[in-house]
Amino acid sequence: MNRPPSACAALLLLLPAPPAAAASLQSCRAIADDHARLACYDSLAGPPASAPAPAASAPPPALTQRLENQQAAERNRFAIVPYKPNYILPITYTPNRLGNPDYGFRPEHSEVKFQISFQFDMLSGLLGRGTSLYGTYSQLSFWQAYNGAASSPFRETDYEPELGLGYRPRNLRILGLDVPLLRLGFVHQSNGQGGLRSRSWNRIVATAAFQRGNFAGVLRVWKRIRLTSQNDNPDITDYLGYGSLVLAYKLHDQTFALTLHDNLRWHANRGALQLDYSFPLTHRLKGYVQYFSGYGESLIDYNRSINRLGIGIMLTDWL
Repeated sequence: MNRPPSACAALLLLLPAPPAAAASLQSCRAIADDHARLACYDSLAGPPASAPAPAASAPPPALTQRLENQQAAERNRFAIVPYKPNYILPITYTPNRLGNPDYGFRPEHSEVKFQISFQFDMLSGLLGRGTSLYGTYSQLSFWQAYNGAASSPFRETDYEPELGLGYRPRNLRILGLDVPLLRLGFVHQSNGQGGLRSRSWNRIVATAAFQRGNFAGVLRVWKRIRLTSQNDNPDITDYLGYGSLVLAYKLHDQTFALTLHDNLRWHANRGALQLDYSFPLTHRLKGYVQYFSGYGESLIDYNRSINRLGIGIMLTDWL
């Protein structure tokens, strides 16, 4: 006759069986060979947990990328750092009359327009971290390349050197926009001519660059410095105003830009706008379309309203 299990035996029946891992650990310890014993432990541990993939970092803003590329180029003594866009428009057309009694020839409505512009830091850390003594040079030319009757002269070339102090602040935000660059400089602009064709002026210019993502802008405010010898264009601020604003947006590899200047006067208001569109052609070159309307496209035409459409190639862009 079978006897019923005691209370202790019943309790033992309710307890879980010892884990197989514990028995396996005992068997692994009993293995004499080191490599085999380590393999036994690895099999118990299971496959290693995969490390979480690092989160993809957001690309820096478009203007920051341009400034970083400039800094990299500055470390190369053979590299030229761009300032304003560098481009050539082999085909431009204006319906406006370009004649000037001081030219000595009759300009055609079609001409070539191109710009060369570069910059360099001459002395870094001049007034502390992030400061520099900088210089820039820009040249804008209008070439009557298709005017065979006048031997294809250059109708106008404007030269614009600039010297000043730059500052690259850290984490400066104004109205929700990052401000990566501030400058204060002296700017001279002249067409290098004498007599009745002479045009020139000097300015103190304050510059602030701002950005947010792929949007960027440059605000320039200036004060003209009058010299007694400069009487060839005394009313130039009536047409070119007291500042300019550049707004640019980068969409993939395309860039859209708008440049404005205005004299900010309700009566006798004058100003100009320039629309830019660039798109990739090769790794180094972009296609470029430019439209200008208003005053001050060149110094010789500072007081003449010009409308011009041009198509060409851009080497360096705003962004």
